[in-house]
Amino acid sequence: MPYIVAGRLDDLPPHIRRRLGTFRHRVFVQRLHWEIPGVAHDATSEWDNFDGTPTLHLVAFSPDGEVCGCARLMPTTGPYLLRDVFPELARPGDTLPSSSSTWEMSRFAGSGLPDHRTGSTSGMSLFPFVISLALSCGATRVIGVVSHAVARLYRRFGLELHNIGTEASRGRADVVACAIDLDSATFQKLQCDPDTLQNSIIRFGQFPLPAAGAPGFPDAPETARVRPAHVTSEAPVPVCDNGAGRTQGLIQMTASSHQRITAGRL
Repeated sequence: MPYIVAGRLDDLPPHIRRRLGTFRHRVFVQRLHWEIPGVAHDATSEWDNFDGTPTLHLVAFSPDGEVCGCARLMPTTGPYLLRDVFPELARPGDTLPSSSSTWEMSRFAGSGLPDHRTGSTSGMSLFPFVISLALSCGATRVIGVVSHAVARLYRRFGLELHNIGTEASRGRADVVACAIDLDSATFQKLQCDPDTLQNSIIRFGQFPLPAAGAPGFPDAPETARVRPAHVTSEAPVPVCDNGAGRTQGLIQMTASSHQRITAGRL
C-alpha cells in the first residue's frame, strides 16, 4: 500500500526532496505546461518562491517507492499564492485572509492511489490526508486557487466549496479561488477519521501546534497535541471507513520501510 510523508523542505531527506521536485516538474511543467518563474527550460525539478519555510510538503509514495502524489500547505500569515500572485481573484473591497487558522493548499497532484469509496484508483484519495494535516496544525479552513474543472471534481467528491473570490476575473477566467471548512461534516462526507489520517503520516521536523482552545483541540496541553513523529507499527492502520461495507483504505508502514525512507533506499 502507499505511504505518506510530510515536512518542511529543509527537513525532508535529500532523496525525498529530489524525487518530489522531479515529480512536480513532470506533472506541472511537462504535463500541464505551466510557466513557472525561476524554472529554466532545461530544469528537471520544479520549485518556486513559496516552497521555503514555513511551507509544509506532503509526499505520497507507491509501494515500489515511486512518488505518486504531492501537495503543499502554507499558513496565510506569510506569503501565499492567492494574495501575492492572484489578488485579482478577490472581490473588490474584500480583505484576503491572514490567519494561522487559514492555510492555503497548492501543488496538489496524485495518481494511482486507491479510493476506498469506489474500489478504483484516484488522485483525490490523497486529499483527506492533506486537509487532516492542515487541521493538525491548527487550520480550520483551507483555501486555494484551482481550475473550474478541479473545483467540479472536488464537488463530485462530496466537498462543499465556498467561492471566496469573483467567478471570473479578466485574464483569469480559467481559475477560481475557493475555500473548504475543516469541520466534522467535511470529514464525514469524505468518510474518513482525521485523527487516524494524521497518525498515518510520517513527519520530519517540527510542526505547528494548534492554539489552546482551537476547534478540535479545546484547552489541550501542548504535549497532548503533539502528533507522533513516525508511525512504525507492523499492523496496517485503517485510514478511511465507508461505514457500510467497512471498506478500508490502508496505510502500512513497517519498521523496515521507515528505515528505507531515512536511509534513502526508496
